[in-house]
Amino acid sequence: MGTIYWRGRSTDGIWKSKTEAASFLELLKELDLEKEIINSYEYSVYDHAVLEKYGKTEDDVEFQNKDGDLDYDKLQAFIEQQPDLTDKELWELIMSRTGQAYYQTFERDSNGEKIEIDDADFDSNGKYMY
Repeated sequence: MGTIYWRGRSTDGIWKSKTEAASFLELLKELDLEKEIINSYEYSVYDHAVLEKYGKTEDDVEFQNKDGDLDYDKLQAFIEQQPDLTDKELWELIMSRTGQAYYQTFERDSNGEKIEIDDADFDSNGKYMY
């Protein structure tokens, strides 16, 4: 997989950031955990996306202990049993997290030029083709 170039900026253009990653999962980790650009202080962005994909929430009975409180081990076990999010799902997840980086661009190399990544860059299974 080639390099993914990400740039983000605030609505007023004062705050700007850019980074490069070898995969969309690496990019998510960089922007969420390391740079805290698309993070949430309330939940794991990735874990929340997996729950949402399968129509689940932390409030579901299957994730509660006998006292009715959230059992994090049950929640993590569910998330870890699911297939990883596809490259396209990760791309869409990052794009949807517009807190600090309201405007975002994703680019890739093509014949010595950078071109914007779009839907056509993913196969029918959501795998990034470059």
